[in-house]
Amino acid sequence: MMSLLNVAWNWNEFFQNYGGVEGDQYKVLQEVFNIISIVLWVALGIVGAVGAVYAIYLGFQLARADEQGKRDDAKKHLITVVIAIGVTIALVLIFNTFMPALVSAFVNPEDVGLDDTTGSAFIHLFQKV
Repeated sequence: MMSLLNVAWNWNEFFQNYGGVEGDQYKVLQEVFNIISIVLWVALGIVGAVGAVYAIYLGFQLARADEQGKRDDAKKHLITVVIAIGVTIALVLIFNTFMPALVSAFVNPEDVGLDDTTGSAFIHLFQKV
């Protein structure tokens, strides 16, 4: 196991230090994971904004409800919105931040052959058992 002080906290750093990829492969991986990361952060912002607006709307519905059934329905929807926003935040943080850190903490560069100049070390990185 690698030292936890040397973990990569983003995908670019992971591929640079642990992936065993060079040149064009690194550029392609860097661009792909930059795009994925940007899309995920934007999706997180949109989900958060829409969820906040909908939660405010449900709060007004809850406050203005005349019947107990309408209150219970608004309360159920409000709980669902809070859970959905929490799960979205957790998944984006796991993929963008914690997954590269975890993989880099438990991958030993010598085990995957990072001295390989053919670029096949990246493929073996995830095939090693």
